[in-house]
Amino acid sequence: MRYAAFILLVGMFVIAGCTATQKGATVGAAAGAGLGAIIGHQSGHGGQGALIGAGAGALGGALIADAVDKKNESVTKFCPQCGIRFDDPKMTYCPYDGGELKPVEDKASSVPSQQTTK
Repeated sequence: MRYAAFILLVGMFVIAGCTATQKGATVGAAAGAGLGAIIGHQSGHGGQGALIGAGAGALGGALIADAVDKKNESVTKFCPQCGIRFDDPKMTYCPYDGGELKPVEDKASSVPSQQTTK
């Protein structure tokens, strides 16, 4: 039991410094290995099932996390009060007037183009 807790603690520290794609791959590999071991155990090949499941889970988890990362990076927002655009996905309020930022649906939208992003 102590060994499992130690492995879990070390794993948490290792994952803390990873990118979102790496975290997704790790979570996918762990879930895939668990499910693969359960399914493989039914046919007497738990180890092989765990390896196949870990590989498939890592690939799926990395692809999903990468897609989510790219979607979050490409969000352009604008302030409805002043019309200024912002490309920072973490920004939620306009630093100039405090208005809540709204996502731009289309890059060629009706938001005034003479006002640039900061």
